[in-house]
Amino acid sequence: MVPWVRTIGEKLKQRLRLDVGREICRQYPLFCFLLLCLSVASLLLNRYIHVLMIFWSFVAGVVTFYCSLGPDSLLPNIFFTIKYKPKQLGLQELFPQGHSCAVCGKVKCKRHRPSLLLENYQPWLDLKISSKVDASLSEVLELVLENFVYPWYRDVTDDESFVDELRITLRFFASVLIRRIHKVDIPSIITKKLLKAAMKHIEVIVKARQKVKNTEFLQQAALEEYGPELHVALRSRRDELHYLRKLTELLFPYILPPKATDCRSLTLLIREILSGSVFLPSLDFLADPDTVNHLLIIFIDDSPPEKATEPASPLVPFLQKFAEPRNKKPSVLKLELKQIREQQDLLFRFMNFLKQEGAVHVLQFCLTVEEFNDRILRPELSNDEMLSLHEELQKIYKTYCLDESIDKIRFDPFIVEEIQRIAEGPYIDVVKLQTMRCLFEAYEHVLSLLENVFTPMFCHSDEYFRQLLRGAESPTRNSKFN
Repeated sequence: MVPWVRTIGEKLKQRLRLDVGREICRQYPLFCFLLLCLSVASLLLNRYIHVLMIFWSFVAGVVTFYCSLGPDSLLPNIFFTIKYKPKQLGLQELFPQGHSCAVCGKVKCKRHRPSLLLENYQPWLDLKISSKVDASLSEVLELVLENFVYPWYRDVTDDESFVDELRITLRFFASVLIRRIHKVDIPSIITKKLLKAAMKHIEVIVKARQKVKNTEFLQQAALEEYGPELHVALRSRRDELHYLRKLTELLFPYILPPKATDCRSLTLLIREILSGSVFLPSLDFLADPDTVNHLLIIFIDDSPPEKATEPASPLVPFLQKFAEPRNKKPSVLKLELKQIREQQDLLFRFMNFLKQEGAVHVLQFCLTVEEFNDRILRPELSNDEMLSLHEELQKIYKTYCLDESIDKIRFDPFIVEEIQRIAEGPYIDVVKLQTMRCLFEAYEHVLSLLENVFTPMFCHSDEYFRQLLRGAESPTRNSKFN
């Protein structure tokens, strides 16, 4: 009978929302006391209700005004909401130059696929840190690989190709993490989240200490005091690890390279490494009382730091040495642009890949400039040849340099200015390109783009894997199987 009555009482409590009423009384004790007194007076002195209506009208006006201007209160907001809008900090772009797209350089490129955004493919570009910090971070990641990857991987093979890919993935993750940390509003997190959580925890500890006399049972009493509000990761060590695994999976679209999540084995390995070897020990270290006290002392202490006795270490590219390939053997998954251009089948596949990425004009620019250079470097040029070359240069400028062109490629401003000056000048000035470096540097820039961005992407694309599976057969002869 008692459990049945208790169940009905719990359901009645949930329907009446008594916990909300109790929280309102705790948050507004004076207002609730005055409201209770006014209600009792209305019941006892109902003969003078017309006089008490003045006070009720005043209370109703105060409540209405407060609800309309206080959206964060427990009471419902019946009018418009006025929220404090914190001052938006100027978010630092991933690249100080404002360039995002690997091809056209626009921050919000609508033509090229998201995989062409440099911050999505190589977030470590223009990211430099102190050499000592870089060496320490590399040592930590090396220990992670040595303790959790190499013990079982060396029993399978001595090929370092897979570990090299894993190094690049870890470098990608660390680079994205640093860039996102730079965008975090630390004061807002401390004042709006951390302090509230800390005060809630202190309140729970105080209530738990009042219930137990022996401090040995304080932890269990605090967990019981949280009740249903207890975080799922605090229930057990197993639940904590399971929670970190799920959290890591949610982070994959933001911390892994594009298309990396398509590989199930890689994502499982990365998930176990990050959740069990990175996040879990880091949280244990941060939750240690000595660490918390040490951080509080650092934040509170206003004494100036000690002067450095050693000179500052030079800045180095972020984790560049750590990500260097250890595998010296030639890999089928690593091609040079020269190899692709020498094989017609590979070149055909590569052009199909560039079409899918919306960047076939990058290769077309290289081919056009190569042909243009072969013609302009002849010893003596006739007027007809100079006129033809000038017209060709105008096409190159309009197609690849103008902002309104759909095939625009990002070049340094001085390159565009030099090409524009020759293209808009008299046709006889085209011979100046024989000694000018603008067109040569434009070609080098696009060639570097093909070699460093698109060739690695092609080596990990479905188009190249089809080529590996079908051998050297021509794609045109196998089009019926596509």
